[in-house]
Amino acid sequence: MILKHLKQQMLLPIEEYIINERVHIRGRDVLILSFTVDKEKNRLWIIYEEKSCPINEIDCEYREKIKTNREEKLHSIEEHSRHKEFYIKQIEIQGQIVNFSSSRNSHINNSNLEEIMQLQHFIEKGLIPEEWDDINLENLVIAQYEQMEEEITPSIDKTKELDIKLYINQSFIEKPIQHCFKVDFGKQNIGTKIVYYDKELGRESCFFINEIYSFDIYEDIKEKAEKIEDREIRDKNLNIFMEGLKNVCPRGKNLAVIKYETVDNIQLNFYIKDYLEATPIYSNSSIGIIGRTNKNEIGINGYRLRECVLQPIDKDFSGELEIELFSQFLEIPEESVKSIR
Repeated sequence: MILKHLKQQMLLPIEEYIINERVHIRGRDVLILSFTVDKEKNRLWIIYEEKSCPINEIDCEYREKIKTNREEKLHSIEEHSRHKEFYIKQIEIQGQIVNFSSSRNSHINNSNLEEIMQLQHFIEKGLIPEEWDDINLENLVIAQYEQMEEEITPSIDKTKELDIKLYINQSFIEKPIQHCFKVDFGKQNIGTKIVYYDKELGRESCFFINEIYSFDIYEDIKEKAEKIEDREIRDKNLNIFMEGLKNVCPRGKNLAVIKYETVDNIQLNFYIKDYLEATPIYSNSSIGIIGRTNKNEIGINGYRLRECVLQPIDKDFSGELEIELFSQFLEIPEESVKSIR
């Protein structure tokens, strides 16, 4: 490594406003470190403790025991529930609002030079409390939030109280349901309703099915690729997507998609039951499939229409499907929190 590249990994701000205040965010104690001003980007820095095993170790250990896709999906929900993720969208300092365009956070790795130097910077500034001395490095998460480029740098008076308030964006948490039902392929009549028991609410809930249809993902990708004018870039992207598609939908098959409505606008997650009982197949290459529902589109039952992509089916499939409402995504509302000295 040459010196220039090393300096690029160092935290060497032009100016730094020390904050050194604590805040409580969704069950987690967070230390707000400082706000740094640089030539290219201004950043808010925070640090907190989150006990966690490295993801690779979790995967290797668990994959030896896993038997079905259901077990893997439930394990994933459990793991994500342990990490109560949050995103700070704004900070208010002395009445001035700073908006953030992006963030980056990671567990500190003693082999990652950049993270170690960041931690060293804040230790030298006297911002890391001695009570943390016995915490394992890999359990410390350091995060940085970048101010929007078009905004001016806040004018902070160091002789006055900082009066910090953080605005936390909404987030979602997945909760299992595991309710099976059977439905004929194709469009459904108005009022086609499935009732299930919601453990989170402690009562029955329901959703309406509009349609189960067949989606040719390969043809869709080709049509989107044709809109790329540069042939070299188009062919490269098309090859990448086609390779990743093999793990989502084999050639010669389509994807089943369920269109549904919920009275309370909750997002649901469905799978074909046979898939959940099958042995998982792991691969290094894959792509994600996202529902294409228009946010403002209303279904035949009068509620917002949503889609969920299911698993591959034969192109000419027309029979009955056994589907499982596997989980739901519950909203954690946005909130504002004030710092505690």
